[in-house]
Amino acid sequence: MKNMKIKILALGATVIMFASCLKEGAMNTDPSAATNVIELANTGDNTAPAGIAGYYADLGVLGAGDSSKFNINVHYTGPGTAPADITVTLASDAAALTTYNTANGTSKEVPPATVASFPTSVVIKKGTSQTTVQATVKISADFNYNKAYALPIKITAVSSGIISGNYGVSVYAFGVRNKYDGVYKLKGYHTRVPYNFPYSDVTMEMRTLGANAVGFYWPDAGSFGHPIGVGPGSVSWYGSAISPVVVFDIATNLVTNVFNQGGATPISIYTGPGSGQGRQAADKTMYIYWRYNANDLRAFVDTLTYVRPR
Repeated sequence: MKNMKIKILALGATVIMFASCLKEGAMNTDPSAATNVIELANTGDNTAPAGIAGYYADLGVLGAGDSSKFNINVHYTGPGTAPADITVTLASDAAALTTYNTANGTSKEVPPATVASFPTSVVIKKGTSQTTVQATVKISADFNYNKAYALPIKITAVSSGIISGNYGVSVYAFGVRNKYDGVYKLKGYHTRVPYNFPYSDVTMEMRTLGANAVGFYWPDAGSFGHPIGVGPGSVSWYGSAISPVVVFDIATNLVTNVFNQGGATPISIYTGPGSGQGRQAADKTMYIYWRYNANDLRAFVDTLTYVRPR
C-alpha cells in the first residue's frame, strides 16, 4: 500500500499505532511498515464511508430457529509471521457502534445475545499471520426482522504485540430475508378509471419487513410503493404514500392482511370482481389483491412471478 501513513505515539510505557487508510483484501496495515500489530482484517469490502471499518454479510433466507455464520478475521501484521502463539481477546463495544452510526448516518443496533454470538478468545498460531473465526446469527424469538443489526467487535487485549489504533474495532452488519423476499415481475391492473390500463413485466422487489411480511419496492422509483398504468404499455410512479405491505400465514402461504406503511390512507384486502385468494403458490408466484380507502374502485389485481433472490 503505497499511500499509507503510520503515526506512532509513545505515552509512557504505552505505544499506540494509527494506520490512516483502508484497503480491500486480507489485511489493513502494511506489514512492511508495522511490527507486531494485531488488527481486525477486512471481511469483504469496507462499507463505511467514514471512521470505524464496517462490513456487511447477506445471510440469505432464514426462518425461525435457523442460523448462519459470517467470518471475523484476526490478523498479525509484521515482517513475516507471528513469532509465537498470540491470544487475542474480543468483546462487543456498544460505544463503538454509536460512534459508527454518528459518522455514517446509520441507526444500526446491537443484536440480543440470543441472536448473535462470537468467540471472545482467538489464537493466532505461531508461524501464521491470520486466524478466521465465525460469528453465529440465530433467528431466535428475540430476532426482529425490522431491526438493522450490527455487531461492534473490539480487540480488548493481546498476549503480545500492539492493538491497531484504526483497526482494533470493526462493525459487522448482517441482513436476513424471509422466504417471500425476492425480485419479481409484476403484472396486473388498477380498477380506477382512467388509470385501469394493464401493466406487465414491471421489475418489482418484495422486501422483508417482518418474519412473514414483505413490502412492494419499485427499483425504478427507488422507493417503497406501487406503479400504476397510465396508458397502453405505460406505467407511472404512484407515490410512496401508497405503499402496500403484504402479510402471509407462514404455514399456508395465504395472505392474511395488506396494509399501508406509507401514510394514513388505509389499505386492505380486495375481494371484489377479478380478485381471488391472495397467496404465494408452490412456484413462488404471488397473487395479491388489495385496495385503498376501502373502495373497490381503488383496487389493484396483481400477479408477481418470482425471478431470483434479491
